[in-house]
Parts: sequence; structure tokens; C-alpha cells
Amino acid sequence: MRIAAGAFSSRGIVSLWAMDDVQQIVGLVRLEDLEDDAPLLDLRLGEAWRGRGIGTRVLRSVTDYVFGSMPAVRRFEGQTREDNIAMRRTFERCGWVQEAHYREAWPVPDGEPIGSVAYGIIRRDWLRGTVTPVSF
Repeated sequence: MRIAAGAFSSRGIVSLWAMDDVQQIVGLVRLEDLEDDAPLLDLRLGEAWRGRGIGTRVLRSVTDYVFGSMPAVRRFEGQTREDNIAMRRTFERCGWVQEAHYREAWPVPDGEPIGSVAYGIIRRDWLRGTVTPVSF
């Protein structure tokens, strides 16, 4: 079991419930590699809660939590499937920048893998409320 193996809470991993305005659980946030200066985000919202702006509020809150409580963190990273347009827009609305596109990197059960898109935000941009674009 993933729980018993520490996939949700162990050294360097913290899991948090994503809550709506009335404190109802709407999803899960998992933070990984918290001992590094660039932890990873895994944000999952329940299907019934998507498309309501909750993802934007949750992502902003967790970004504030990471940078506000972890002074050694320089950057914060996350990935989504290339076809998850809603999450890609959420990253961008929250000041995250697309940094990579990995072709055929996201496994799909009973199908061909699809692309994975990586986003990141750096502490300096979070502090200033700016977005530094990536120059490829």
C-alpha cells in the first residue's frame, strides 16, 4: 500500500487536504522533496470541484505556504499532462512559468503515453509578484 510505504507522509513528503470556503474536502495536495531547495507539487481536485476557481486558490495558498514557511526553498515545481488545459491555465494564473515539455512522458493506462508539461515559480518572483519568462 502506498500509505504504509510513506507515499503521503514521511521524511520530505507532506500531504494536505484541499478545502473549499466551507471547509469541505475538495482534493489533495502532496508536497515532495521538501528537504531540497526545489520541492515538487502534486495537486489533485475531485472531479466535481473542477472549473470553480478552487484550484487557483489552492495553488496560491500552497505556494504561499511553501515560500512563507520554508526559507531554504528557492523554487517550487509541478507538472501536469499536456492535455490538462485547466491546470496549465491555473499554473499561469498563479505566476508559474512553463519550463519544459516532456514528450510521451506521462503514462496513460491502456494507452500511449502523452506529454508532460513542467511549471515552476521562483522565490524572487513570488516575493515581487512578478513573472520571469524562460528564454529558450
